[in-house]
Amino acid sequence: MRAPRPDRPQLPHGYIHRGKKGMLSWDDAGRVLSGGRFYWIATTDRDGRPHLVQQWGAWIDGHLYFEGSERTRWARNLARDARIGFGTQSGTRAVMAEGMAGVVRGVERSLAERIARQYATKYGRTFSYRPKPEGYEKGYVFRVRPTKVVVFDLKAFSASATRFVLS
Repeated sequence: MRAPRPDRPQLPHGYIHRGKKGMLSWDDAGRVLSGGRFYWIATTDRDGRPHLVQQWGAWIDGHLYFEGSERTRWARNLARDARIGFGTQSGTRAVMAEGMAGVVRGVERSLAERIARQYATKYGRTFSYRPKPEGYEKGYVFRVRPTKVVVFDLKAFSASATRFVLS
């Protein structure tokens, strides 16, 4: 994936610096997204109410992958409206993003291995969770393609806030 062009989020005057100094890179965003252990995902109920849940996930090749039953409220929301908001934090850096979600069935072996490895690394020791690649190959996983990513450092928000708009 080619790195998207950085710019500044659209915030009221005075919230952030408008110059390029202090902006974070797409690699910075990727490090936060791959290093985040807990991802908040937001979907929209049929009546327009927000629905927010925490998920485990894996950031691979510019996509967020996560597990769950298609019978959950958030999964039913995504089946009706694929738009999703998500975010995570790693150290003092955070990401807020928007995207489109879908279900991938029968994940190819190399991707299934990468997802399983990232889950085992993040959650294996603390939660004794080590999924097998075969579970993704024979089953499914949710995948989010981001459309907008905002990354920032909590210690220097006004100088670091950087937006990436993806096509």
